[in-house]
Amino acid sequence: MNNDTKLTSIELLRAISPDGAKTYMEHRAAIREKTRFKLNRFVSLATAFVLAGTAGASGQTFDRRVSEARRHMRAACQGVQRLFQTAPNAPAGLKETTAREVADAEVLWTSIAEEFVRAVPEGYAGDPSWSQRLEDVRLDLSRMRKEIAAGEWRPAFLSCAHACNWITTMHEANGVILAIDTMAALRKKVGFARGLLAAAKPDKARALIKEILAARDAVLLAPPPVTSNREAYLEALPELSRSADAMAETVRAGSDLNKALEALAVLVERVYELAI
Repeated sequence: MNNDTKLTSIELLRAISPDGAKTYMEHRAAIREKTRFKLNRFVSLATAFVLAGTAGASGQTFDRRVSEARRHMRAACQGVQRLFQTAPNAPAGLKETTAREVADAEVLWTSIAEEFVRAVPEGYAGDPSWSQRLEDVRLDLSRMRKEIAAGEWRPAFLSCAHACNWITTMHEANGVILAIDTMAALRKKVGFARGLLAAAKPDKARALIKEILAARDAVLLAPPPVTSNREAYLEALPELSRSADAMAETVRAGSDLNKALEALAVLVERVYELAI
């Protein structure tokens, strides 16, 4: 053997004991494989945590952006309702303001639909009608914009109502509970009762009190909105709840329901605005 040639430790081991060298190499390979498995497992777990965090954030981001679009939809609905009620002597600029609101809502919703139709946010995964739900809202907003341009106030109001209803249905179908939806349900019940009183049907209005109280309870149990109005919304809930109880006490005592119901309706409108 050339004295100038230096053998590595594994070459020396092979020269002395070939079987020992084989065992040693297998041992080293096993260590490397075990280390690789641990590393891969760590990377997989880390990725899972990152993805889970991203999914949760995307769910909140989606709901927040939907709320932003709904605020413009709400303003457009109110504008169209006023146009319908005051035509042909509507306030100056109301049509233009309403048209801008629905255009803004349409732009926002189109952006939401394009971003989330494939990147389905947390809470909505597995919905077989997901893409269609997003498209239905967009179609109603597009229809509403055209109807406003044509001066078709009543159809425009119905299109706005349909769009809002699609969003509520989207949440209900996926078990997503939001403050705005529970407030919308309470608002609808109170509106029904007021309509019955206006139609001189007090007994039928009183029959709705249980449903109104149940809708109030759903509001109290729902998570508060993830908006800048969160604190104001939470602060308004106790007064809303007391007003609903006072209305029920009025019915129990056989007193005039109208005054208590109107007081509740005022609070419902204020809290509804905060929920959006």
